[in-house]
Amino acid sequence: MKSSFISLGWLIFSVTACKQNREIQTYPVAKETAAAPQPAAPAADPHAGMPGMTPGAPDTSGSVADPHAGLTAEQLAGGVSNGTPQFSDTPPAHWKKQALSPMRLASYQILGEGAAIVDISFSILRRAPGGTLANINRWRDQLGLPPIDAAALSQATQKIPSALGDAVLVDLEGLPSGADATKDGRLVGVIADVENEAWFFKMRGNAALAAAEKQNFIRWIPTVKPIAPTAAPTAAPTAAPTAAPTAAPAATAAVTLPAVLAETLVTWQVPTGWTLVPATSGMVYATFTMAGTDAKIVVSHFPGDVGGDLANVNRWRQQVGLAPVESSGLAALVSPITAGPKTLSFVDSTGAELRVAAAWTRHGPDTWFFKFTGPDALLTAEKAKFTAFLESLRFTQPEK
Repeated sequence: MKSSFISLGWLIFSVTACKQNREIQTYPVAKETAAAPQPAAPAADPHAGMPGMTPGAPDTSGSVADPHAGLTAEQLAGGVSNGTPQFSDTPPAHWKKQALSPMRLASYQILGEGAAIVDISFSILRRAPGGTLANINRWRDQLGLPPIDAAALSQATQKIPSALGDAVLVDLEGLPSGADATKDGRLVGVIADVENEAWFFKMRGNAALAAAEKQNFIRWIPTVKPIAPTAAPTAAPTAAPTAAPTAAPAATAAVTLPAVLAETLVTWQVPTGWTLVPATSGMVYATFTMAGTDAKIVVSHFPGDVGGDLANVNRWRQQVGLAPVESSGLAALVSPITAGPKTLSFVDSTGAELRVAAAWTRHGPDTWFFKFTGPDALLTAEKAKFTAFLESLRFTQPEK
């Protein structure tokens, strides 16, 4: 690897470490054996010969499409597997580690319901001609989306932290012709530039599962960092066997993990008596509980309209033992709640033993849900707090 990259790696390690409770996994990247010069290959598919891989199309072997589809031979030649330092990261416990390749310095797979699959990768390549825009248009092409121009780039991306500083994130949704929706439909990509190279973080697969894992993906990115090379031990001089041993190299500090919490996308005022519980599922954005009760306030968001208002309201009614309503009766059940510039729809359904109060709104491509479930008496006592909580909601990211 170039000296500039090594210098950058040492700079990264000077940042103060934060404590992590999850297991740190290390990925060794072996040096490639120098090969004899070969004749130049024709400008063909850069992934020809890779088992089961067709650029831009789903992989029938059980993973998603080729993550490097559309890269030029020059870019692929810029992969830094030869002489690259090792990398460490802190993945969520439910991510399944996959075999590495010369192009992948970290690789995971997430399995969801109904055979849903999401693939996650980290790689380092030469920057494409045109920079970030060219790479984003390459990803858009993989999902069957038209390219965008430079003027639309800032509206289509956002900045997030990485070990290299701010990185550019894009969230794309589209299903290529003939693709399997269980394995494809959404791509979340992040690019961090380093001189003539770029770090690529990519999550692609089933649209709903990728949406549910988006925050886990964002939290993971700042934890990916190179491990400092360890100096070889210095042998004692043969003429002076009693010389003092060489001092051990100082421990290298890890990169501080920025706090990527629920407030990243939406802020709120938490009512007295509510406790925020760490999410245990990628499907849940945040959960609040109240001591001594079985009540839960769950915040979640999904791409699209999730079946539409009528289907969602009838699903909640079914949960409390109420009969479904027809579309003609929906408007009478729904009332508005104002949260800054947003207007949320609100419905309150009470059954014999359980009650559900739920609010929802669209923000960008997603529908956000705020659902309070518990006994009727408790919801009656807490409804004013729940309403105030809903009114305090503020989205921090612009509409896309």
